Amino acid sequence: MRPLRVIGLDLSLTGTGIAATHTGAGEPRLWCTRISPTKRRSTTKIDHDRMHQAVSIIMGAARMQPDVVAIEEPLLLDKGDTSLRLAELHGAVKHWLWARSIPYVDVHLTKVKTYATGNGGAKKDVVLAAMIARYGSRLHIGTDDEADAMSLLAAALDAYGQPLADVPDSHRRALSGVEWPKLAVA
Repeated sequence: MRPLRVIGLDLSLTGTGIAATHTGAGEPRLWCTRISPTKRRSTTKIDHDRMHQAVSIIMGAARMQPDVVAIEEPLLLDKGDTSLRLAELHGAVKHWLWARSIPYVDVHLTKVKTYATGNGGAKKDVVLAAMIARYGSRLHIGTDDEADAMSLLAAALDAYGQPLADVPDSHRRALSGVEWPKLAVA
């Protein structure tokens, strides 16, 4: 099997984490980044400007034609408009992927944390430290958003038999219970 092309996404309107196995041009290179869309005045409840900025960056990353995109499931709590705006962003990104026949999978936050640390309730700084310890020699992971995206990417690769590193079984248990899509990859 050829090396998979994978993207990990920790979606947010304030700080989206993206990790990928290839550049937008399709060159193999492990990378991650955090995008912080700029809030502008809006006459609508939907923050179209920030949503457009986030989706545009994701579209650029997806030019590498990913085999699968792993997305942290939104944690929808009653925080006024925040949960609704996050759900709108998830819907826009997932529809864009679906329209291009790019498989994606939702991964619950506890699974992201468990794969990174072995603990589904780990704090953000612990996840960041664990991801830097495991993958920091291969790329710069500077924020907790990037760490979450990297955990998603690494978990997806591991689920398809192409792990980036040895991960203890206490971490790999996060792979179970996720509905990993079947991939048509030669």
